[in-house]
Amino acid sequence: MKRRAPRRAFRLGLDLGRTWLRAALADEHGRVLRRARLPARPWTGLPEAMPRLRRRLGFAALDRLTLGCAGLWDPASRYRSRRLLRGWARRVVVVSDVELAHAAAFSGGPGVLVVGGTGSIALARDGSGAARRSGGWGQLLGDEGSGFWIGRRALRDARLRRRLRLDPLKLAREPRAVRATAAAARRILRLARDGDAAARRIRAEAAAHLARLAAEAGRGLRWKGPMPVSWRGGLFADPGLRTAFLRALRRARRRSLPLAPSLDAADAAAVLERIDRIPARG
Repeated sequence: MKRRAPRRAFRLGLDLGRTWLRAALADEHGRVLRRARLPARPWTGLPEAMPRLRRRLGFAALDRLTLGCAGLWDPASRYRSRRLLRGWARRVVVVSDVELAHAAAFSGGPGVLVVGGTGSIALARDGSGAARRSGGWGQLLGDEGSGFWIGRRALRDARLRRRLRLDPLKLAREPRAVRATAAAARRILRLARDGDAAARRIRAEAAAHLARLAAEAGRGLRWKGPMPVSWRGGLFADPGLRTAFLRALRRARRRSLPLAPSLDAADAAAVLERIDRIPARG
């Protein structure tokens, strides 16, 4: 009698952002086999996306599915998302996109992650598992140093408004006013690279805010040696902003160790054995 080949223990990692749903398929040894990308959708629409991912990636069954998604902090949302996906894998793990990014940045180890995109937040976890969060309160209560903050700061400068042809009233009436305002950050950072004095001041202030988020998140936790700090988000794609952030970080926390992110988020979701939840404690 011919023996049936053992079923491969595939692991699927999903990183659901605002623009893309990124997926990585790994084997039981933690090797990424294939990757795919689909346009983003609300997490409630993930069951409809799964058949497309199965065709793209070529898996029949999954041992584990790990999802990192914006906004999934509260237990009720995590429970609902796990229920939606539970038919697709033997085990379903759900974390927020920031928690997944933290795990990716440090390969599951300790450190402080600063996220600078439309909004801003920092998450810290030390070697004992103790964790703290700083920022992430949204544009009404915080998001200092974020893309939205940079755009709003530039709108208050009459000369920059004219140079960039920004109309505050038009932006305020946009259906997605926050994202539209944050989109101006890229142009402002470009002006800073070109030497515009006002844009350079805004860039320096944003970098200082992001560095303070890192220092605040890491305060009170136990670090063996310098505090590891990494970053994620569209703002850090700008070399000038990244350099200004690292300079401000040295002032805000002298004993810090800047580290480029270790893994892609979708890859981390697929290959890491455990992605710890980081409590949203301020």
